[in-house]
Amino acid sequence: MIKLHKFAATATVMLGMLAAVPVSHAADAYPSQPLKLLVPFPPGGGTDTMARFVANALTEEFKWNVVVENRPGAGGTVGLGVLSRSAPNGYNIALGQTSNLSINPYLYSNISYDVAKDFAPVVSVAAQPMVLIVGADKPYKSVKELVAYAKANPGKLTIGNAGTGTVGDITGRFFAHEAGIEVLHVPYKGAAPAMNDLLGGQVDAFFASAPTVMSQQDNPRIRALAITTLKSIPQLPKVPPLADTLAGFEAASKTGLIMPAGTPKEMVEAVNKAVNKVLGTDKLRNNIMDEGNVVLGGSVQEFADVISGDSAKWSKIIRDANIQIK
Repeated sequence: MIKLHKFAATATVMLGMLAAVPVSHAADAYPSQPLKLLVPFPPGGGTDTMARFVANALTEEFKWNVVVENRPGAGGTVGLGVLSRSAPNGYNIALGQTSNLSINPYLYSNISYDVAKDFAPVVSVAAQPMVLIVGADKPYKSVKELVAYAKANPGKLTIGNAGTGTVGDITGRFFAHEAGIEVLHVPYKGAAPAMNDLLGGQVDAFFASAPTVMSQQDNPRIRALAITTLKSIPQLPKVPPLADTLAGFEAASKTGLIMPAGTPKEMVEAVNKAVNKVLGTDKLRNNIMDEGNVVLGGSVQEFADVISGDSAKWSKIIRDANIQIK
């Protein structure tokens, strides 16, 4: 009987070990094929650069094979439309951002995806704030003075942006609403012509991206009044938060990874965990910060909350300003 009991106990342990092998192997096997990372903008831009930083970091840290594929068009909506129709098999990912997740769905009348229904949030990657700049020859040297000027001269203050519906445009409208001022919004076809006209005095102010301002830090012809993060950032330490004047004011172009809805939860969590790991490495953090970004990261739920919160904020601004792109 003693021998039989020993055999039964040994068999039970062996069966338990065998049962555990497939689960462990399955977890170790993902990803077992290349991951396709869709970038909804052309090669060479900020979103493309960010995607390649993340892809390279995942390859270096985990030996994952991540293939970056650019699918530009319609302000990033073409690429996300492709993702929404992709198989939810854990191998299709896209780098979404505020414009195509929380702004474009309320600007475009014929958008091909529903953010809440078609995508599974994975992880926040970074946030790129806007910076309110003016010509150095202007009489206002602070946000408070700018607001006072605008209130004393209704409709005369001009604020440039890189195009209708861009984060800078919507941020300018948000600022005017929160400050209680009437301004003239002037859209341009990109940041470069907007900056040129600011320097030339054709517009009074411009909500520029942080990298744009970082490249102009030594230019004596511009003055940076405020940044749209709640705290100053290391890249522009002397620029105070706009929230110092307008309590709680925050606006940024946030990027994060998404997968098609229905992707297995364990695969979503595996990518979340891996990206959080590489976001903690000095190399990736420095690469991201050199592009004027704040490094984020966090849980799946935290990114879902970012998308829903931004969507509620920006959709109201768009609705109140009656902006729509056909």
